[in-house]
Amino acid sequence: MSDRELIHQYLKNLSKYLSRLSKSESEEVIREIESHIFDAIELQENSGQRTDAQEILDGFGQPRTLANQYVEHLLQGTPPPTGFKAIQSVKKGATKTLYYSMAALGLGVAFILITIGLGKLFFPNEIGVWSASQGNSVIISFSENMYPKSTELLGYWLSPIAVALGAGLAYFTKSVLRVLKQSIQ
Repeated sequence: MSDRELIHQYLKNLSKYLSRLSKSESEEVIREIESHIFDAIELQENSGQRTDAQEILDGFGQPRTLANQYVEHLLQGTPPPTGFKAIQSVKKGATKTLYYSMAALGLGVAFILITIGLGKLFFPNEIGVWSASQGNSVIISFSENMYPKSTELLGYWLSPIAVALGAGLAYFTKSVLRVLKQSIQ
């Protein structure tokens, strides 16, 4: 039986034992478990290990036991199933990666936008947004050599627009990072 068939059969069996939950809750549990299974497979692939769906499914336990633990967790507030400790470490790893990637990308682009906006004040002829090729292309450039017959589009308006966009992106990034940091801890 292929890995996909094993996973499908496991989720089908799990679904049968989630009947005490509403249909939407049951479907949400199935999606979550499926996501955790594929996260574990991806983690094995990324670490260079041979992927073994059966081993991962065995780590979750029997579908009936997992379903009962999940139903008790949702209906009575008991702790989540014990098999989820490994999943939590995978989620933390993924969240840390997302956290640092978001910080680098979001704050990096914000810094570049603010630098462009402030740079326009000091180098008005070298920094700008130009329309070239009879309006068929737009060029954002930091260069002394302009394209022939190019027209500057924003002029000094580039400064407040770029600074406002950069500041807005930095604020948004910091807000997202605050939420992600709670997931890491």
